[in-house]
Amino acid sequence: MLRFAVPGGASRILDSREAEEAFDAALALLSEFDVSAAPAEVDLAPFFETARLLYEGARVGERYAAIRAFIEEQPEALHPVTRKIIEGARSLSAADAFAGEYRLAELARETASFWHDFDVLIVPSMPDICTLADAEQEPIAANSRLGTYTNFVNLLDLAALAVPGPFRSDGRPAGVTLIALAGRDGLLAALGERLHAAAGVPLGATGFALPPIPKRPAVAPSGMIEIAVLGAHLSGMELNHELTARSGIFVRAVETAPSYRLFALDGGPPERPGMLRVEDGGAAIATEIWALPPDGFAAFVAAIPAPLGIGTLCLADGTSAKGFLCEAIATQGARDITSFGGWRAYAASLG
Repeated sequence: MLRFAVPGGASRILDSREAEEAFDAALALLSEFDVSAAPAEVDLAPFFETARLLYEGARVGERYAAIRAFIEEQPEALHPVTRKIIEGARSLSAADAFAGEYRLAELARETASFWHDFDVLIVPSMPDICTLADAEQEPIAANSRLGTYTNFVNLLDLAALAVPGPFRSDGRPAGVTLIALAGRDGLLAALGERLHAAAGVPLGATGFALPPIPKRPAVAPSGMIEIAVLGAHLSGMELNHELTARSGIFVRAVETAPSYRLFALDGGPPERPGMLRVEDGGAAIATEIWALPPDGFAAFVAAIPAPLGIGTLCLADGTSAKGFLCEAIATQGARDITSFGGWRAYAASLG
C-alpha cells in the first residue's frame, strides 16, 4: 500500500487560516486511497536547504552563463527583477560554484533515504495566494515564497505533479503537489487523477464537471515489475515487509481467472499457501499486485523457498503478472482451501 508523507512542524508553511483549512481538506481525501497508514509528518529541512541553492547559491551563475552576451550588451532589455537576480552571479567565483555542487551532492544523498520509507510526498502547491500587488511590492520575496515546495524538485531529480484541491473558504483556489522519485510519473498521474476527481471542483474555469475517470486496471510505475502475491506477503500479513523492504509498492487488488486451486501447505511458521493452475474445477483466487524495482524483484524471487516458485498468473481483469505457484507434488495431502476464495479469508477462519 502507498506510504504518504506530509510536511510537519516547522516544515508545514501555510500563511493563512484559509490555506491551512484547504490543505487539511485535501489530505482528508487520502482516506479513499489504499494507504498503509495516516500520512506521516516529516521534517523537510534538507529539501528546503536544497531549494535555497537554486537562487541564493552559485547555481544562479548557470543563468548568467546562458545569456551572458545578451545581458552584458543589452542589460536594459531585461525586466529589472530578472536582471537583479541574474547579475548577482557576477560576485560569485568558480570556487563558490564547486562548493554549491558539492553541497547539492551531499543533500541528494541525505534526502535519498527519505524514499526508502515513503512513496509520495504531498505538500501544499504554495503556502498562500500571491496577488499581483504582493508581486509588485516584493517580487523576489513573493516568487521565492511561491516556490517553497517546488524549488528543490528539479535539483534533486524528482518528479512532481500539481493537482487542484478543494476550494478555500474565501472562494479562492487551492491545491497540492505530489512528489515522488524520478520515473514515477505514472503513479503521480494516477493519484492526481483520483485526487482531482475527489476534490469536487469543476473543470478549470469552465464551470463544467470533470469527466468520469475511465475504468482501467492500475499498473506498476515505469521501470518496476509487477508480482502477484496471495499468502503471507499480502498487505498487513507476516511477510509483507519482504516487499516493502525492497521498495515494493501496492498496485491493486485483483482476483485470478477462475482457473486455480488453492492449498494450505505443510510447514511454517508462517503458514504458506500453494496455488496450482488446473484445467477443470478451478476458481478465482484473491491476490494483490505489488510492484518492485528490478533489483528488488531479483532479490525477492531468489529468496523464495521450494516448493514455491514464480510463474505467470492469468488475472480476472484480463491482465497477467508474475506470481506465486507451487509444485504439484507439494499439494498431495495438503488441505484444499479453494472454497475460501483466498488466503486472507482462510486465515481469518482460523481465528
